[in-house]
Amino acid sequence: MMRSIVLSLLIIFGQAFTLGAQERIDRAMVAKIRAEGLENSHVMEVFNHLTNVIGPRLTASPGYREAVDWTHEKMIEWGFEDVHLEQWEFGRGWDLERFSVEMLEPRYLPMIGFPKGWSASTKGRLVAEPIMLGGVSPVELQALEERLEGAIVLGRPIETNFIREDRPQPLMEDRLTPPAPVPSTSQQSAQQAERQRRQQAERTLADALQRAGAGVILEPTRGEHGTLFVTGRDPGEGAVPSVVLAAEHYNLVARLLEQQIPVTMAVEVTGEYFEDDTNAYNVIAELGGTDPEIGDEVVMVGAHLDSWHTGTGATDNADGSSVVMEALRILKALEVRPRRTIRIALWGGEEQGLLGSREYVQRHLQGDDNEGAHEKFSVYYNLDNGFVPIYGFYMEGNEAAREIMDDYLEPFNDLGANISTMARIGSTDHLSFIRAGLPGFQAIHDYTGYDVRTHHTNVDTFERVEEEDLKQAAVVMASVLYHSAMRDGRMPRAPVVGVP
Repeated sequence: MMRSIVLSLLIIFGQAFTLGAQERIDRAMVAKIRAEGLENSHVMEVFNHLTNVIGPRLTASPGYREAVDWTHEKMIEWGFEDVHLEQWEFGRGWDLERFSVEMLEPRYLPMIGFPKGWSASTKGRLVAEPIMLGGVSPVELQALEERLEGAIVLGRPIETNFIREDRPQPLMEDRLTPPAPVPSTSQQSAQQAERQRRQQAERTLADALQRAGAGVILEPTRGEHGTLFVTGRDPGEGAVPSVVLAAEHYNLVARLLEQQIPVTMAVEVTGEYFEDDTNAYNVIAELGGTDPEIGDEVVMVGAHLDSWHTGTGATDNADGSSVVMEALRILKALEVRPRRTIRIALWGGEEQGLLGSREYVQRHLQGDDNEGAHEKFSVYYNLDNGFVPIYGFYMEGNEAAREIMDDYLEPFNDLGANISTMARIGSTDHLSFIRAGLPGFQAIHDYTGYDVRTHHTNVDTFERVEEEDLKQAAVVMASVLYHSAMRDGRMPRAPVVGVP
């Protein structure tokens, strides 16, 4: 009898301990969040406006500035607090006004292509026989320079190395797998050396073409089936216009030239630079904390507002921007009074190197003057990389935070949010916070077709994203923000390990 009593007490105490170790989940609030976000959603209003109405949002371009102004006004309309812009020096903007690329001989073919971002303009419509320079040596290049004035140049060999695989999709069985080891110093050095070699070869060709006054340089994309991967940077004054062609069309021209079949092409690029305002902007808003003790502590979520210029930046990253706005709108509509401040940011300049988030962290969270703000910062969540919905988060090796996140996601397991992995992920804005020693977690999205088809491409458009996925992501994010803001302690921090 006594053994039965003791066993019963152990079971009761064990259950109490288990429950005590879990996060407190406000089931009533979760139900309200789901109802507001699934039945009264405004997320498509934002997503449609960013993609279809505004379109491409290249940093510092007119489209980007329109998106900044529109989201700023929408946040004010929705009643968010302390809505403001934070500007930082970026450089001149650029927009494409007119473009065409055609093969005229040996037969007519309208070709698929797009100028790189910030490309210079051609001197009208260039009509010429293209010259293949892909794979030529510096000595051969020097010998050819006198033929290059006004020329249409093929800058690379025939493309055969296509992007055919997406990044791995985290699965349930990956949840507890330790993060992959950071590359060794020798591995990083080898990778850097290879990058420098390629960059030097590109600079050598670009310098030769600029000296010779070449008309335009063409290069193939690594996409297939008409998918164009196009980025770019400001090349400065006097640079040669630069165009990316569909690999199938580029390779056709290259093969004809290999067979010494005469080819005539026509190319025209007309763009405009904008130098009146050389700033880029972050859009910031919040719901202020109400707890007298921890109201000035911050829980933050962000997504980059800028995009590349070929598609309409739907999956990269209008979906993320729409979701973070909708998540805060849901909480505002429910008249939530968070203990901590919940802050959102729409970053600029992410595609040029996480510039907006990096500037924010340097300005507000790093250095001796920001020691107090750094201490009071709880956690940053980021939405980028892939198609919504939210399946979970990359927890960056932070086991204590992963256990908390598992509890936050449990009410949404039925919506597919059930995987938080210990793995790390790079190349987006949470890294700006991690580098400052702060918890930063990127959402796990769906990568099916993302790297192969939409990431930085001409087909990153409205059709790629489903309304139900946007709604799911918004309610999951709203609940994660709410519970992060209401918990007793800040999110646990982990050591910074090998952040690129």
